[in-house]
Amino acid sequence: MNIASDEVLHDYLHVLERAILDLRARIRYDDDVSMDEVHDLLDAVHNIPKMLRDYGGWHVTENIDADLADYDTKWSGKGQATGRKRLIEHLQRARNGDYDVL
Repeated sequence: MNIASDEVLHDYLHVLERAILDLRARIRYDDDVSMDEVHDLLDAVHNIPKMLRDYGGWHVTENIDADLADYDTKWSGKGQATGRKRLIEHLQRARNGDYDVL
């Protein structure tokens, strides 16, 4: 196995954490989240753990980033949701270290 670099681990663990926290809050506060969106969100992030523990082949940042962007493109601005956050924005904030001080 080829474990991802510390930087990749750092950034994508934050993306997972933020995606889970956002979804949990949206469900709790009835923020226009459908089962179709839940499916697509989980589809966007489900390869992250595999990439982190066995980096390489298909499981590289470029492919994961494309999945995150696909979710964002499909769901951003859709419906009445106010708590939906862009996954690519979470990734950029993680790379910037914004979540390190929280």
